[in-house]
Amino acid sequence: MSADDWSALAGVSSTVLALAAVVVALVAFRSEHRRANFEIARVLHHDLTTGEVAAARKLVGSLHYGDFGSQPATADWGDSLTAYFTLLWCFERIEAGRGALWRKGVRNGRRGDDAVGYLDELVAWHVAEYACGFAIARRKLADASAAEVSDDKSAAGFHRLLLALQDKGLVDRTYRAGECPGAECPCACHQQTAS
Repeated sequence: MSADDWSALAGVSSTVLALAAVVVALVAFRSEHRRANFEIARVLHHDLTTGEVAAARKLVGSLHYGDFGSQPATADWGDSLTAYFTLLWCFERIEAGRGALWRKGVRNGRRGDDAVGYLDELVAWHVAEYACGFAIARRKLADASAAEVSDDKSAAGFHRLLLALQDKGLVDRTYRAGECPGAECPCACHQQTAS
């Protein structure tokens, strides 16, 4: 083999190694990107199930399932109203994070992202629960304060999330954004009263 042949072989080898390095880097980047997206989904779910939001869920749950308003409780009203908005804002963060993950996936040539599906499965039953729960809580808070609860902008993210999960078939279409369909509602609170 001549010096020119060795030089050509070295050039081809260098090119192959460079391409292999690019492929390895791309695989590592995609793997890290996917891991980061799943971590975002996990953190969003964690926010919904722990800390201040978990405490808010307890109060909103008592509005949904309990007998709130049967006795005078102005302190309960203020705490419950704060809890109501705390939980709405958490769902707003989840919807915003879900949208960001979806857009990142679409930009990268995919229809959304696996992390969006993971997040949707994690939060679907919570969204179904609060589709009815928010409507009942809002009514009870309005009754207790003799004033309407102004939550249109705060509830918008929850409503978009509900519709997205209904479109994917993860939440029953009977649930309606902002209202409880009453006896037709598949929520456990209505199943208990129907028994």
